[in-house]
Amino acid sequence: MHDVPEDLLGKLIKLGFTNYEARTYLGLLRNNPATGYEVSQQTDVPRSVIYSILRKLETMGVVISIHDKPRRYIPLSPKQLLSLLESDFSKRISSLKEDLIDFNSKPESEGFWNIRGYESLMELCSSLINEAGESVYLSGWKREIDQLKPALLAAKKRDVDIVIFSFTEVDEDYGETFAYGISEDKLAKFWDHKLILAVDSKNLVMGSANINGDQQAIWTQNRAVITIAINYIILDITLFGQRKNIDVSNTVMKLMTEKVDHLDQLIEETDQKKKAA
Repeated sequence: MHDVPEDLLGKLIKLGFTNYEARTYLGLLRNNPATGYEVSQQTDVPRSVIYSILRKLETMGVVISIHDKPRRYIPLSPKQLLSLLESDFSKRISSLKEDLIDFNSKPESEGFWNIRGYESLMELCSSLINEAGESVYLSGWKREIDQLKPALLAAKKRDVDIVIFSFTEVDEDYGETFAYGISEDKLAKFWDHKLILAVDSKNLVMGSANINGDQQAIWTQNRAVITIAINYIILDITLFGQRKNIDVSNTVMKLMTEKVDHLDQLIEETDQKKKAA
């Protein structure tokens, strides 16, 4: 097909269209309503297959046929197509998720997975935040936090408990935020971008968040490592409170595990024994 960007064609193919289906849809966007013969001429799709392609697209709901003599076709608008694809993809993912959970009889692994590439890192973080049901504890820089904004705002609407710490600026009100407001450019002279994300105390992503260079980040469900990472965020928030003369005790206690209650009980029992002695 003439003067259609190859990257646009490629993106449709990645979404599940065949090359001929993508060409047919784009051709109809340029000129509609059109007969199968006209579409074939405009898109370089062979006449021998154009009608089967149009019937398939019609079954998918991507094009609509009008008139009978001759039959002509019109496409969904780009906005309508994207809405259709998003709805269909969401249903497929939901169905697959249920089937995979039912199929997997083994408990969740507590292994470690290396995350390679900045885009992969941010996509994973967004995905985990979108699945959050209880809590999101995040320590990071403005650039990464801004990229996670849609997922964080969606989690906030779901009443997920969100706590964010940053040495840089944090523009949006996501929840409890502790930020020094240091310029990223100035901070980057001394430190690399780092990211710690704990979701529901079950998933942890932690490591470097540099766009260029080697990407060293991990994803794990190991409870011991998750506890250590959350304690690291607790330490930063505690120091923030001391430096800014702010009471952060409620947030710190919330981030601590239930083991703290048992520890308090043991300390109280020990103190009572000492007094009795």
